[in-house]
Amino acid sequence: VKPAVTFAVRVVAPLALAAACGLPVQAEPVPLSSVMGPSAVGTWRTQDGTEITVAPCGDHLCGTLSYIVIPKDHATDCKSMDRLSFAALMLDYSNPDKSLQTRPLLGLNMMQIKPTGDPNTYTASVYNPQDGSTNDVEVFILNGGSTLRIGGACMGTMCAVTQDWPKVPDRPDAPTFTC
Repeated sequence: VKPAVTFAVRVVAPLALAAACGLPVQAEPVPLSSVMGPSAVGTWRTQDGTEITVAPCGDHLCGTLSYIVIPKDHATDCKSMDRLSFAALMLDYSNPDKSLQTRPLLGLNMMQIKPTGDPNTYTASVYNPQDGSTNDVEVFILNGGSTLRIGGACMGTMCAVTQDWPKVPDRPDAPTFTC
């Protein structure tokens, strides 16, 4: 089990005021989640069973392909080969940039997620390795942090396809795949 990432926020202004009034002061860290709401950090299962692990990276969050469910039309090949040989074939073939078509899908950074003014809403850029497209979407944290909703944004009368991904435990052997 990976250790949880903990951020701390120190409340400064009220402490300075208390000290100025001669009151005893001791600053205690406050978990960022208590200030911001549930986080998008964690592992989320997509509609096809593939899992995306979201973690801090720089000043935003990144989502990587941490568990891939091999589609049925490739399952026979997957089962007939040793795991390392099959994993070596799982490349980003649909990427429109030919120089990226040889990068592995396992562990691929496919989401860049940025916070908004709402602690339960993010904006994201999501790469789809199935067709090589990159889409800008909204990401919502629902059900007390147990569901990640991708999509939901509308322009006029057209709305993006929405998917709800449940939060699942991190896999100790990630990134990996199943046939």
